[in-house]
Amino acid sequence: MLARTAALLLLAGSALAQDYNRADLVRGLCHKDGCDEFQVLRVEPMMTGTTGSLKRTQVKTFHASHAGRSEREAEGGYVYCSPTKPAVMAQGKTRTAAFMLAPFATEDSSETIRKNANFVAMYFAICHGPDVARQAVRDLRGTATSLGYRVPATASRMVELAAPEDIVDRAPALPVARAPRPAPVAPSPAPRREAAPGPALLPPGEIPED
Repeated sequence: MLARTAALLLLAGSALAQDYNRADLVRGLCHKDGCDEFQVLRVEPMMTGTTGSLKRTQVKTFHASHAGRSEREAEGGYVYCSPTKPAVMAQGKTRTAAFMLAPFATEDSSETIRKNANFVAMYFAICHGPDVARQAVRDLRGTATSLGYRVPATASRMVELAAPEDIVDRAPALPVARAPRPAPVAPSPAPRREAAPGPALLPPGEIPED
């Protein structure tokens, strides 16, 4: 009986190990009791600005531990895919919270960087795919450099927006070209009046008859 139970546990453990690292999941923050994982279900482009593209997203989250993987509800949100101001956003009833990533931060502590793993995993999975997201979780600076990111922020931060669209940088409106003014028209000269023929206008040599 003990031998059979041990065999069942080994088989279950083998199946769990095979399922633990699923190709469609990206692992984010790990705790003492397990790790957060994400699966991108839907990405819907919304609008494009001068610095990036705003996308509406749906992400399913999981919690993986030695006991297995528990599935949680799918969550909607927004991501601004931008090489200069990358952001992950969650919309509330009246405000939108935006987490601004700082791949080259010099003021974030190692613990802050570790706690930001969920935002990093979500952002890069949505904007660049799961493989790039796994690299970014391990090496954010190196991954961002290889992709040409140019984020000047020295620290990650959370900001409030009235709406997700507020993060999009729009091109300034071009000035409306004015039609050229027509050149002034000179008044036409008054028509010249011709004198009626008379004796004073007769050709020379002609004498009027009496």
